[in-house]
Amino acid sequence: MKNVLIVFLLLFYSITHAQDTTHQHKVDALKALIKSEKNSGKKLKLLDSITDFLIDYPKLGYDSISRVTIDYAIQLDSFNIASRNTQNLINFHNNILGQPAEGIVLFNTYFNTLKNHISDRNMAGIYIDAGDSFYATKEIDTAMSYYNKAKIYAEKAGNHRLKAFAILNQGYAYIDEAEYAKASQYLQEASGIFTSVKDTFNIIASKNALSIIYSTNGFFKEAKHERDDAIALAKITKNYSFLVSLYSNYAADNNKQGLQTERLKHLHKAATINKKSNYFEYFNPILLHSLVIAYAENDSITKAKSYFETLIKDKKNIEGIYESKYYKACGYLAFAEKDYNEALNWGLKYLNIVKTSNQIENIEDGEAFLAKIYEKRNEYSKAYSHLKSAKKIEDSLKSVQKNNALSYYQTLYETNKRDQKIKDQNSEIKLLDEQNHRKAQLLWGSVILLIALFTIIYLWRSRKYSQKNVQLQKAFAQDLIHSVETERKRISSELHDSVGQSLLLIKNKIFLESETKADTDLVDHAIDEVRTISQQLHPFQFEKLGLINSIKNTIENFQKNSNIFYSENIEIEALNISKDKEIFIYRMLQECLNNVEKHSGAKACVVSIENLKDAVLFQVKDNGIGFDVTENTDLLNSLGMKTIKERAQLIGAQLSLNSVKGKGTTIQIKVKKD
Repeated sequence: MKNVLIVFLLLFYSITHAQDTTHQHKVDALKALIKSEKNSGKKLKLLDSITDFLIDYPKLGYDSISRVTIDYAIQLDSFNIASRNTQNLINFHNNILGQPAEGIVLFNTYFNTLKNHISDRNMAGIYIDAGDSFYATKEIDTAMSYYNKAKIYAEKAGNHRLKAFAILNQGYAYIDEAEYAKASQYLQEASGIFTSVKDTFNIIASKNALSIIYSTNGFFKEAKHERDDAIALAKITKNYSFLVSLYSNYAADNNKQGLQTERLKHLHKAATINKKSNYFEYFNPILLHSLVIAYAENDSITKAKSYFETLIKDKKNIEGIYESKYYKACGYLAFAEKDYNEALNWGLKYLNIVKTSNQIENIEDGEAFLAKIYEKRNEYSKAYSHLKSAKKIEDSLKSVQKNNALSYYQTLYETNKRDQKIKDQNSEIKLLDEQNHRKAQLLWGSVILLIALFTIIYLWRSRKYSQKNVQLQKAFAQDLIHSVETERKRISSELHDSVGQSLLLIKNKIFLESETKADTDLVDHAIDEVRTISQQLHPFQFEKLGLINSIKNTIENFQKNSNIFYSENIEIEALNISKDKEIFIYRMLQECLNNVEKHSGAKACVVSIENLKDAVLFQVKDNGIGFDVTENTDLLNSLGMKTIKERAQLIGAQLSLNSVKGKGTTIQIKVKKD
């Protein structure tokens, strides 16, 4: 097995060495072409192509050749080429080397020369990369102003994708600042733009960032939903780099939820997919650090050491942007081996370095880790102090109360002081007094707890009784109104069928016995009065005509007998409202029209019905004298308005009244569909 491993390592080295040699040969060939090329334009193109190639192989001299390319492009007044390479170089120092201060130096060196000569698109790009540099060095206000400038230039260029990228970076910044509401707003705006321009790469980036916000705040279900969507898109587009990041974040969520088997599974998925990624060298140290910590926390010290040995073989894995992760891995490995002095040394180094960053969660993690170490060292005061700092950050992030762990450490600290006092006094009587005192506290605590329990039960029963009374009153009111409607219907029917028919027979008899029409006019008037009263008591043929036609007939009747011009805007043919509610609605509209007739002084009134998604909106609007709602309480508390309010309440309708002096009155009744 050992011989096989040696052969494999030799083969791997030869392949890697061959690849590096091939790339070096390509670079040397391009350099030779550049040196021999006399045409300045062609030379610049060759320099530009070699920097594009070397950006993926920084060991072969990307930094120095990129600077030569920028200077030569400025010399030839090819400012847009110089700008593009400046952006790439700033980004390289920010994200690959972890040297944002150098990114600021590059921006200050070249920007004043470039700014009056480059396109709006390149202005936007250079402001974005400079903003990243300023943000990483904690110059937050400057960074945000640069992102805003980038959005302005992107809009001028008509480049929606670049504008969305600036918004996305602002969202990332707000995440690090723990301003999650703003971060979510910016990320969703960016995601919408990326979706409209079909930029799948950055749609995935937006969803990944949103999942981080959700998981940070404990919304693991929502985080999983966003992350699963992003993973599906990344698989379709074969974006292996994003898959590595997404599975790593999955592992972080698993750890927060205590799902250690799932955590390790997702870390190994990320490591496997990273072999296909174009950013293997960037992600590999991150994954190795994560695996060391995960196995150390799960009592697999042998595996943790194995990954640690792989990690430290390459010095770049523990420097620059990976330095804090290296300290953390060392600390967790020492803690797993119960070397708490060594763990403390690495834990302090980790906390000191992350305090210079903007990532508040890492500071919280560092404080919590030191609390665990001090607990193992029986230094409860220090353990409590660090845990208190961690919980303070957690509360500021999530706005939750201190959890049981904080209380636990505080109890340990207080107990430690009390025990020391007991030992110093060495008094058995004092100890007994202390125990009696505890018993008294327990007794009083039990009494207070019982009182509180009885109080809660009493308040709960009182509330339930009150709710029951309200329901009974409501049911009584409904029964009363139904009884009134039934009686009105009966009287209306009697007037129409009995009295009306009798008057009609009298009319016919008078007509047969008299030769003049005047003798029957009085009877005709009486018949009309009976019909009107019957209609007001209960709309004639309401069950047959239905609510809509009954409303239309009522409007026609008002129009015939009034100087006000009544009209309707009713195009709806059917209502999804129960028959029990229809008579209530009709009565409310009838009362509204009576109020218009009596009080409005209007010249016109219109009744409309609008079919909404989940409700039907009935509206009565006039152009009358109106009134001030805040002053005219008598009208609002009149019998008619009280009746309308009570009927609306009984059927669960929303009633609104809007009136302005000289501009009329509008009453709206919104009824939910069944």
